[in-house]
Amino acid sequence: MIKFVRIDHRLLHGQVLFSWTKSQNIARIIVIDDEAATDDLKKMTMKLSKPADIKLSVFTIEQARERITKINGVSENTMVIFGNVATAAAITPLLSDVKAVNYGGIPKRPDTQKFSNFIFLTAPEVEQSRALKEAGLDLYMQQVPTSHRESLTALL
Repeated sequence: MIKFVRIDHRLLHGQVLFSWTKSQNIARIIVIDDEAATDDLKKMTMKLSKPADIKLSVFTIEQARERITKINGVSENTMVIFGNVATAAAITPLLSDVKAVNYGGIPKRPDTQKFSNFIFLTAPEVEQSRALKEAGLDLYMQQVPTSHRESLTALL
């Protein structure tokens, strides 16, 4: 079952690998990111950095679409991580029983609006986030499970 969905440009890193996987009792991580899925070095680095007891799959958007029935049918507690808002907006509506999306890290770039110290969205990302909100998803900003949870839904 998909237990946790996160957008984080860093994909797999310490906060994800240690804090979120433990707090959510995650057994499988699915990364959906075109750049990571087509970069053998990035894929190898992610596989080497994950705990040995957690399964990892890395897909492009198209591969995720092709496997959506399998992704929705996983029996283990699963975390889905997107590298950007556009990918999350394309795939999250296809995921079964997902109620919320965690915005974990989206860096400051030209023409971005600040929503928190670690979430900066461009105008298209704001619109994509609004579409997720309108689909009934709760959008929130939270770095680690023990930090304060801030509503992004309320700010859109």
